[in-house]
Amino acid sequence: MSRIGKILALLLILPAVMLAQNGVVRGRIADAAGAPLVRAMVSAEGSGLRATSDDQGRYEIRGLSAGTYLLRVRLLGFQPRTARVVVDQAPVTQDFTLEAQAISLSPVDVVVGSRARHTAAEQLAVPVDVFTSEDLSKQGVTETGQILQSLAPSINFPHQSVTDANDIVRPFTLRGLSPDETLVLINGWRRHQMALVNTFAYGMGAGTTGVDLNAIPSSAIDRIDVLRDGASAQYGSDAIAGVVNMVLKEGQFTPFLNTSIGRYHPDNYADDGTTANLNGGLGIGIGRGSLGLFGEFLDRQPTNRAWPDPYEDAGTGVTDSIVNGRIIAKRNAAPQPNHHWGDGLEKDVVTMANFRLPLNDKGTAELYSFGGWSYRKGTGNGYRRCAVDCASFIQGRNWPQIYPFGYLPEFAPNVLDNSIVAGIRTIASGWSIDLGTSYGRNRFDYHIRHTLNVSLGPCLDPANPCAPGPDSTLGTADDMANQTSFFAGRLKRDEMLVGLNAAKSVSLGLREPVNVAIGAAFRREGYQVTRGELASYVNGHHLGPDSSPGRPYSQVFPGFRPQDESNSHRTNAAVYADLEANLTPKFLANVAGRFEHYSDFGSLLTGKAAVRLQPSRQFTARAAFSTGFRAPGLSQSHFSRVNTNVIGGVVTDVLIVPVADSAARLFNSKPLQAEKSVNVSAGFAFSPNDNVTFTVDAFQIKINHRILLSATFADSVTQAILAANNFTNVSGLQYFTNGLDTRTRGLDITGTLRMNAGSGVIDWTAMANYTKTAITHLDPRPPVFNGTPSTVGGIIDSVTYIAITEERPDWRGTLTSEYNLGRVHALARAAYYGKFSSAQPGYCDLCRERYGAKTLFDAEAGYRFASVDLAVGIRNLFDTYPDKPSSLVIVDSFNDRSMDFNNNFGTFPWAAASPFGYNGRYVYARAEMRLNK
Repeated sequence: MSRIGKILALLLILPAVMLAQNGVVRGRIADAAGAPLVRAMVSAEGSGLRATSDDQGRYEIRGLSAGTYLLRVRLLGFQPRTARVVVDQAPVTQDFTLEAQAISLSPVDVVVGSRARHTAAEQLAVPVDVFTSEDLSKQGVTETGQILQSLAPSINFPHQSVTDANDIVRPFTLRGLSPDETLVLINGWRRHQMALVNTFAYGMGAGTTGVDLNAIPSSAIDRIDVLRDGASAQYGSDAIAGVVNMVLKEGQFTPFLNTSIGRYHPDNYADDGTTANLNGGLGIGIGRGSLGLFGEFLDRQPTNRAWPDPYEDAGTGVTDSIVNGRIIAKRNAAPQPNHHWGDGLEKDVVTMANFRLPLNDKGTAELYSFGGWSYRKGTGNGYRRCAVDCASFIQGRNWPQIYPFGYLPEFAPNVLDNSIVAGIRTIASGWSIDLGTSYGRNRFDYHIRHTLNVSLGPCLDPANPCAPGPDSTLGTADDMANQTSFFAGRLKRDEMLVGLNAAKSVSLGLREPVNVAIGAAFRREGYQVTRGELASYVNGHHLGPDSSPGRPYSQVFPGFRPQDESNSHRTNAAVYADLEANLTPKFLANVAGRFEHYSDFGSLLTGKAAVRLQPSRQFTARAAFSTGFRAPGLSQSHFSRVNTNVIGGVVTDVLIVPVADSAARLFNSKPLQAEKSVNVSAGFAFSPNDNVTFTVDAFQIKINHRILLSATFADSVTQAILAANNFTNVSGLQYFTNGLDTRTRGLDITGTLRMNAGSGVIDWTAMANYTKTAITHLDPRPPVFNGTPSTVGGIIDSVTYIAITEERPDWRGTLTSEYNLGRVHALARAAYYGKFSSAQPGYCDLCRERYGAKTLFDAEAGYRFASVDLAVGIRNLFDTYPDKPSSLVIVDSFNDRSMDFNNNFGTFPWAAASPFGYNGRYVYARAEMRLNK
């Protein structure tokens, strides 16, 4: 039997050998007035079974074995209820009456996109996707970012390799915009951004910063709301593309423990990438309240899809015989493959806690707090430094006395993230009031290993150094030995926020009361760059292996220098108002405005208007118009370092500086200003019956003054200007700029269908997204190049142009089928990734590669025992890979082709910017366990 046949058989065996149980619990859910409540979630704890109430408030859970169960009912805007039932062979009836939450501002009871009470996303005037914890658990992955990409086609979370620190911390994007143009909330509170600046990440322009989603344990998440609309007027800076709100689990609940283990099982590579995850949670009662505790441990081993290097000779002049990525004859001692092209090692410890304590029996006042701590160790690699010849052609940056066969430098950073939020909610004179504060910090420590500093010579013994050191005189006190590992510096970002929010239904003479929400916030941000150890950036003044001046800096990642250090802060104050009302029984309107003042760049006023028309219960139309903004990030205003890049096959040390730096001013940099946006969206939702719903939303987002890193100025004119102004040991420059305007247009389509299949039920979910970004304005190239023979073409280069406009799939879609028959459950999913282009990792103006569309298929089957849910599954069932670079365009005087630069001369075979990576088929097993007493 073929490998794929064995895997399919394994999926079929599990449900086939088990019989469903017949216990049934049914009932009706209503409010205090007896009106039916729709879309209430009912779960039988310990069984993994759940149901949703229909338009009559009715629900039914089938497949329960005999025993005692705790039923839990949740519905947005209402207090949760529980009841204990005993199930035997006869059906059990259990009705519920839910009472409205006393405090309307609780984030677990309000869908992001509105500050009024709603019981479902369909009631809003803007498009919102709501994904439950059950949805999260069925994706076959455990990283929160990857889970979200699987669920929402408008989210892109590409794999990264040979992208410096982005191998370890991956950014996500929404609707094709930058990571820092999406606001992330936890329980309605702004989440702090990470300290890392994305300088090489695929799928976006360079110079951005986002939120590290993987610092949030997926086991702690009760649901994720994805607002696909601009919301700066409601939530503040960054909410240009939309908002992602993660709502944590709360209340008392049965302890649970989940585990999963998987491994890549491709056809043409050895199995690798074993990933083990263990996570769990416990909800305990504390007086009237509760404390939820959650933890997660991840161990992900590396994958490698690099091909053997056809140029590697290990210094012998003899290369291996290689055909189509396979070694036919090994002819030298260098290990193959000698590059790394895939996921690095990752080990995470992630925790979260969520506390809520009502102060009285009526629930009209409560204390709350939540926060988390995470620690990550990871690895990533750069380009190989050759002994003599290899595919990277990086020569003269190795000492054979230290690395006889050359070396592959490795990043091994540590990432620490922690946060805390605390506050009080209460009611005063009819106003629901929420006063709280938050603090979050992200720290990135750069450790690199398997490397060296060429200028420190071939001697490793500190007692016998052979590099003269900073004074360039051998035999003095500052003589230095070389090293093979370095601490290259630290980035740290922190945010402190104090917020006051209030909401009340106010009679203003309209048909219905107006929900009035007002608030104010004060935020303090900090950003710090700390230098690396001396050896990571020093010029040790030892001649190189070829007797040329030795290159300073630790190879692959030059350490942060003293002149790169900064410790900057700024403050922000904001006020907002938000009004929402049903002007007629069929027409809802919402308007919002926000004023913000930043201590470092000034003030802005933004606004939003949204409407929803529901002429019948089956059809809803909606539209929104808003203005938004994003203030320049502190990192964009103060980040500085030397970056090593391979640009068109040439190793280049590039100086990255903020606009105020004297080097940037040589090239006509301008002070940064805020990005400003205009969002327009319109769409509809249609439910011809209770089993079918689909939505269509079109959108346009115009952004002026987008902030990103400029082109890499590295021609002879640039180098002459730098040298004339005493900027040594660098051969190129980049700075942050507002140099372009963009327009993003797109379409979001969703659909759901529930149908009977014999004694079981199949739930179909279809989602699709089309996004296209165009650059509508580009600043001219800096005037300093005018009248010179400079080859600099503009403020950005074609690599950046393509990254912004084409380096994400134009179409993305998913079709998911979930089958449930009592305790047996199964899932099948098709994920479509449309065509895209990239000029990375070649980094040259002629390096454009066009890659075709791909469809991946996933499958899972499982069985729910009394307290354990077991499942086995496969992601990428047919071992699909992205296209290979194939452009034959000649890009240099050596007749090298675009494909040669983009596949690193035969060692990086697959599209670097692939949105689904290039690891191949992944086989896994998972278990969800309820630790019943």
